[in-house]
Amino acid sequence: GQDGWEGYLDDSFNSNGDKEIGAIGENGWSWREFSKFVGPAWLVSIAYLDPGNLETDLQSGAQYGYTLGWVLLWSSILGIIVQVLSLRLGIVSRRNLAEMCRDEYPPRLTLLLWVMSEVMIVASDVPEVLGTAFALQILSSGAIDLTGGVLIASCSTMLFLVLSYFGKSPLELFVGFLVAVISACFVLECISSRPDAALSFSGMIRPQVPAGSEGIAMGLLGAVVMPHNLFLQSALVQSRPVRRARNSVEYACLYTSVETCVALLTSFLINLSVMLVASSSFAPHWCERKEMVCHGGSDPCDGDSEGAKCMEVGLQNASALLSRILGSRASVLWGIALLASGQSSTITGTYAGQFVMEGFVRLSCPLWVRNLLSRSLAVLPSLTVVLVAGAEGANDLIVFTSVILAVHLPFALIPLLKFTDSPLKMGNQRNSRHFSNFSWVLAGVVVLADAALVWQTLVMPLLGDGNTPAKVPQLFIVFLCSVCYVALAGYLIWLPVKHPVQLPEDIAEGDDHGGESLETPFLA
Repeated sequence: GQDGWEGYLDDSFNSNGDKEIGAIGENGWSWREFSKFVGPAWLVSIAYLDPGNLETDLQSGAQYGYTLGWVLLWSSILGIIVQVLSLRLGIVSRRNLAEMCRDEYPPRLTLLLWVMSEVMIVASDVPEVLGTAFALQILSSGAIDLTGGVLIASCSTMLFLVLSYFGKSPLELFVGFLVAVISACFVLECISSRPDAALSFSGMIRPQVPAGSEGIAMGLLGAVVMPHNLFLQSALVQSRPVRRARNSVEYACLYTSVETCVALLTSFLINLSVMLVASSSFAPHWCERKEMVCHGGSDPCDGDSEGAKCMEVGLQNASALLSRILGSRASVLWGIALLASGQSSTITGTYAGQFVMEGFVRLSCPLWVRNLLSRSLAVLPSLTVVLVAGAEGANDLIVFTSVILAVHLPFALIPLLKFTDSPLKMGNQRNSRHFSNFSWVLAGVVVLADAALVWQTLVMPLLGDGNTPAKVPQLFIVFLCSVCYVALAGYLIWLPVKHPVQLPEDIAEGDDHGGESLETPFLA
């Protein structure tokens, strides 16, 4: 159903393909045609700049300097690959990922995936709420506390809902403006911090994993591929009408893929700027013993002498640290960028939630209702944690939400790979044998990285204090959940794709890949 997509989908798009739509790509590449496809990928790229990602960038740069730049680079390349798979699925089949799951899977499994996806979308909204609250506190010099910031964040998203009702162009322009603001702020921060160019380049091209950095590296890798983005882009690309003919479909995929590459490379440069700022400004003052940044004393870990101070690295403290090290302007720039990040990321969460709800269970509601529901569910834990544990608890909550996203990722990534491998869903536009195997290997790397993140965040604390016998019940529950989790993921991999979608004749007929089945990866 498309009833809840008002304000974004193009009215000229006919879901039955009956309307005559002009062909594209008849004369090869055209910049004029390409311009018509610009927009959706920038909405998707915003999710790569959410406060949770910025938190990971800060931690990696502060603790390990320039050494993990290569992880961020390859994570971004992987993000581009899976987003291209998502957009190809939407353009070729004219079905988004959630609709595909509903069509293909049994009702109970569909319902389970829907519930898990809704939890994932609420979890993705929590860092946006807290990031906005931190930004308001920074920009108001503490006049707005975290509690007030969370309450303001709960209402501020109505701005984008107003824009959405004026159509897709104002909304896409607004998102482009926010990306420009974030870019400008972090580029200025990066210039002010004067990172070492040689070390920056070396960190991106030379793989190295310093002792103790495994957890941060896994966090960088797992944080880039956001599961709700896979549902989102497969739906957003359908806002551009495309004639149902092979050449037009292929050029639509090409134009949208190029736009996606540009948008996600921009996101990569912004994340890299944050990492470089932390590497040049925080890493020289990092105290391993205290796990803090200490500045102003004669000793790197001296936080007690006059003029010295030790602070933990986080979204809130980053502002104060930048102010001490680089000056007050750096603090203001950080606050503006964080505010733009929190507000823009809300847009992707709301649309992803709408597409997931309509796709899985055919429920539709106005965007403002959807936004109010998601934001309310995100505000409740955010407000509770801020009231009970303050800023430190808020940073911990952001880490916990990243774990929830990591847990859900296989249940979006596996169906995407299965569907784009299947000739029943994609015809002769399905993945080639080599690209399919490459994609499954990369997906396996990301899933393993996310599993390591979950292990480090949830399981290691249970084992860390040496009182293991007393925690046998908790460990048994973790073991049982792990078995069910692996079994469900394995079932999705094993489950064959059976239900075809309606494809144009020149896409459905003729198999460019030799006719072999790709139902199971690595098997001919």
